[in-house]
Amino acid sequence: MKIFAIGIIAALLGSGVGQAFAQDATERAGALKAWREQCSDPDTDLRLAYLEGAIATGDVAVIRICVRQSLESDDADIRNLGLRAALASIDQLSFEVTMPPELAAAYKKAGDNSDQLDKMSNWYVVRDWGSLKTGLSVVIDEAEVSTGKSVWSPLVNRSSKSNNYNGKATVIGDKVNWTGSANLSKSECRLNLELAEGSVLEGTFQCGDLWAFPVSAALL
Repeated sequence: MKIFAIGIIAALLGSGVGQAFAQDATERAGALKAWREQCSDPDTDLRLAYLEGAIATGDVAVIRICVRQSLESDDADIRNLGLRAALASIDQLSFEVTMPPELAAAYKKAGDNSDQLDKMSNWYVVRDWGSLKTGLSVVIDEAEVSTGKSVWSPLVNRSSKSNNYNGKATVIGDKVNWTGSANLSKSECRLNLELAEGSVLEGTFQCGDLWAFPVSAALL
């Protein structure tokens, strides 16, 4: 059966069907190469226009190519549009979360003191760390490239989004600011993020007056 299947594939490749596929693949590759070149044009205005055109195509591969190049641009306007386009092209962001430096220092100071460790186990920030140490995922909805606004729903202690836990995010320059609620000890939270090298968002996640958690997420 396997030999028969290989024979069929070989026959197709040698036929008009195979030739048509090869031609389509060549044309597709050529189109993607053209977008890659256009979205790296040295003229800033042209790059902005090409990026807007790429977004308008709705083609995932084209958008990914142009957005990645825009996020790594030296031009602030292009990076800003690339960041807005990136957030509009994804459904979910997954953040790596690090223990707050203040909490790490508290654990170091406590050492093997079981009484102090027991006391710390009741701290809100310690409980929240238990929920966040494996990561923080947010669902992105209603993202608008033109305004840079979107709705983010944190999936903390939840497997799906809830209308009770969400908030609005806004892109300002290279930064993203989100304010909303999460299923944690103190529900009023905020994310303050900035675009870093390698198409990564880095910043902090803080709820209420508790210590902030350093976070980072790859956009592409």
